[in-house]
Amino acid sequence: MKFKTLTALAGILGVMPALAQTSLSIYGIADAGIQASRFGNGTQYNLASGLADGSRIGFKGMEDLGSGFKATFTLESRFELDTGELRNGYLGRNPDFALLQGAPLPAATSVALATALGQNPTVVNANGALFDRTAMVGLITPAGAILFGRQYTPAYEIGAIADTFETGTVGGWGGITTGTSALYTPGVAIRSSNAIQYRLQLPNGLGASLMYSPEDRGSGSLGVSNRFVGGNVRYQAHGFNVGIGYNREDDPFGARSLRTGVVGGSYTLGKMKFFAGYMTMKNDNPGIGFALTPTIAASLGTAGAALVPAIVATINSNARLDADSASLGMHYTIGAGRLMGAVAHTRNDLFPDSDVTLISLGYDHNLSKRTDVYLFFAIANNEANAQYALGGAGYSGGFTTRGGQDARAVQLGVRHRF
Repeated sequence: MKFKTLTALAGILGVMPALAQTSLSIYGIADAGIQASRFGNGTQYNLASGLADGSRIGFKGMEDLGSGFKATFTLESRFELDTGELRNGYLGRNPDFALLQGAPLPAATSVALATALGQNPTVVNANGALFDRTAMVGLITPAGAILFGRQYTPAYEIGAIADTFETGTVGGWGGITTGTSALYTPGVAIRSSNAIQYRLQLPNGLGASLMYSPEDRGSGSLGVSNRFVGGNVRYQAHGFNVGIGYNREDDPFGARSLRTGVVGGSYTLGKMKFFAGYMTMKNDNPGIGFALTPTIAASLGTAGAALVPAIVATINSNARLDADSASLGMHYTIGAGRLMGAVAHTRNDLFPDSDVTLISLGYDHNLSKRTDVYLFFAIANNEANAQYALGGAGYSGGFTTRGGQDARAVQLGVRHRF
């Protein structure tokens, strides 16, 4: 017994120098609530995880190496409080007609495939990766930081600071910064795998980042792109938190694919905080057909195998994007809470009558420094060929029953940070 005790003490003393030099923190967010939605076919009620913020658990570490040098890492995993899983899909269960317009299929087969695409339960973290949100290690130097791994992209970072609803809730700007097929047709890459990033932050509030991924079919918005490049410039001081960013990626075969430019941010003045953002999105060669080939093949079966190449080509054509989006909003602080409101509009220049306008309102009340409750409402006014539905930070709303069907949703939830 004494020998075991001495051995344990020796082990503790052996790691003490490492603990003294390295900081390690475990953190996370547990966010869940109820969403009541009208996407057509009556009202649906869902218990959902990640309404205002994606639920997560993370690990951060830093070691001071001396002379202004530090080693750092971040590992962050999503989890779904409603199911305990690592992945999520569309909240609605309506068919996605936008991707299959003009497909060389019988009507019944086309509806069946559109339904399969609309009911995909694993469009968020489809591979079930443990650290899908962030997996990064790097070195901080006096001349900036060099980071390696899966990270948020520069353009998305600017879009996030310009979003009145902070990249979550039914009012989040990101809900309409896509093509009409939602997560299948992203307007901006949120994260990129296999990425190298250089970040600089100056004492006067100026900052910048450059990101590059050389990986073949392992980067970009859908994780199937061939190379990714992005950069931004930011300024945070004197009430301003603003910037400009740009991402570009190539499709799985090296052709020019998604390009995203975004400018915007916020300005705080007393109890008020104003937000504004503008985003341009263009994608001439989407990679979605490549990513969806297994789903298409499984849906059509052996009898329809010969049609798969033509269906993939149709989907890639319909997934093209040439659009711009703008958002305006504000917060007003009232005691321990804040009122939030915004209006955003996405104009699609490639396909007629595919625009959408998003109007959102909400109230967020802090019960403590770590816990808040919130109530949000939003309506998406869809033009005749648009099917935008409404979701949250950790999932997409999916699709309305048909083009031109407006989407409405209310969220009531609680968020705890630890």
